[in-house]
Amino acid sequence: MPPDRLLPSLRRDLVFAVVALGLLTAPLWVAHLSVGERTYQYERVEVVTNGTDIEYETDTERFPGPISDEIACAPAASLEVRPCALEQKVLDNETVPTKVYSSHPGPTRAPAPTEERYRYVRIDGAIYEPTYVANESAQDEFTRYYRIELALNQTAPEQALESVSRRATSDTLSPTVVEAARNGDARAYRRVDLPETPVRLEDGAYYRVYLAEYGDSSTVSSGIYFVLRYIAPLAGLIITLDVSQRVEVTHTGATDAATEFDTE
Repeated sequence: MPPDRLLPSLRRDLVFAVVALGLLTAPLWVAHLSVGERTYQYERVEVVTNGTDIEYETDTERFPGPISDEIACAPAASLEVRPCALEQKVLDNETVPTKVYSSHPGPTRAPAPTEERYRYVRIDGAIYEPTYVANESAQDEFTRYYRIELALNQTAPEQALESVSRRATSDTLSPTVVEAARNGDARAYRRVDLPETPVRLEDGAYYRVYLAEYGDSSTVSSGIYFVLRYIAPLAGLIITLDVSQRVEVTHTGATDAATEFDTE
């Protein structure tokens, strides 16, 4: 092959070789892309205080979860029958006796067999903090210790909400959760861990982030994934074989020409 035609041919073959390499390795790099994967849509609902209560600002038919896992009997927490019934009884009777005794009268944080799994409770549109009281009028006749009784102290909803919330700047929150809390929605291609409590933004607003919907990728995205995963490597192999054959023919022709020139 003449030298003036050999260089463009080599450049063309080099381009084909690069393309073939990209097609052959397509199954490797397509795994790091968001092609053909299931999508998860996250949204937010604002949490506000209303006098003595904590509630969602808007209708929450799409969001069945409670405001916080640390506030018992909060809106949408309809399955918490036992703690709600217990705390309602405490509120109605002012205190409920336990089988635990303390050597100190008055308010106490002595361990109790019914240690609550929540920090606050919502009853009749108000927020209360579960506490313990050592009843001075009820002493064990042998130990002379005071009986511990369950009690409730009403607390400001703003204080309770701030106490149970997570700051948006926390390193423990997923970037997807923070994006949804700040912008109203966020999309991810993998399920993320959601805090079961409100997220507090820098401006003092509170939002509960939830999974709004999820589904498989679109037909176009699935088609692209199939092509890159299965068709591309085959096309890359064909191009590689073709380029290798042409490089061998070109090399042989150039050698023969050089040998003939030297003989003369």
